[in-house]
Amino acid sequence: MKLGILLGSFDPIHIGHLCMAQNALNENLVDNVIFVPAYQNPWKSKSTDYGNRYCMTKFAIKNMKKCSISNIELDTPEPHYTSDTLKYLKEIYPNDELYLLIGEDVHNDISKWHEGEWILSNFKFIMYSRNVYNISSTEIRNLIKENKQIYPLVPESVCEYIAINNLYK
Repeated sequence: MKLGILLGSFDPIHIGHLCMAQNALNENLVDNVIFVPAYQNPWKSKSTDYGNRYCMTKFAIKNMKKCSISNIELDTPEPHYTSDTLKYLKEIYPNDELYLLIGEDVHNDISKWHEGEWILSNFKFIMYSRNVYNISSTEIRNLIKENKQIYPLVPESVCEYIAINNLYK
């Protein structure tokens, strides 16, 4: 089976992330997609609580066929490097082909990551241009701070979760 892996802070998850997964499925590039929220990105000083980001991701994909979420980052050692998460995924899915779904801009930085060369040599990549999904979680957080509309940039369930939990204010 071909598994697409979509790693990210998802702070918050947005339509660009969802479209990447759905396109990979619709184009038959992968059979299933696993969303893996980062516990704490070692390159970012502060992220929203993992539990909130995990819940938002779970709500965002609940109606997407062939998509699931993994809390595997809870089992990886600090500082939660992507390479550790990917090694663990290779152990869990030894008979599957693992594809990383990434933005084209991210691919250029992987060699600078912890064990980046190992990642580049051990995984296949499905890359998407940022021009296609020209949206960022930072932009969404800024819109929230300015009391501006974020739907349809994020699914309705995520909008509701953000409002109920008073996130990003």
